[in-house]
Amino acid sequence: MQTNLEQVTTLIRALPLEELKKVREVVDETEREKKSTDKEKEARLKYNLDRYKKARRWLDENEAEYMNKWVCLEGDQLIAVDDDGRTVYQKAIEAGIESPFIHHIVEEPKFYAGGGYERISD
Repeated sequence: MQTNLEQVTTLIRALPLEELKKVREVVDETEREKKSTDKEKEARLKYNLDRYKKARRWLDENEAEYMNKWVCLEGDQLIAVDDDGRTVYQKAIEAGIESPFIHHIVEEPKFYAGGGYERISD
């Protein structure tokens, strides 16, 4: 049997004043815990976004030097580099990185965006 809000409200209203104070303490404590958890999530998201931005900047500045290589970055710090992605991943784990940022640096094709084309005749 599942208890619903109406049943809980009825039970709370029937409590003596001392017990009601205890319920308020539990509700306040639960609210503080949830707010704390939300702040921790927000801080973790901000940290991960900053870490990604630093890694992206590092890639933009260093990709020519590491072309066709796999790299692991922790922010803007190069942790591992190798021709094999599995080796880079293993080195990242050995370095204690829980969630490694691993990227294979390859030359990106240059796309032409425009309207139509002109046929060249012989």
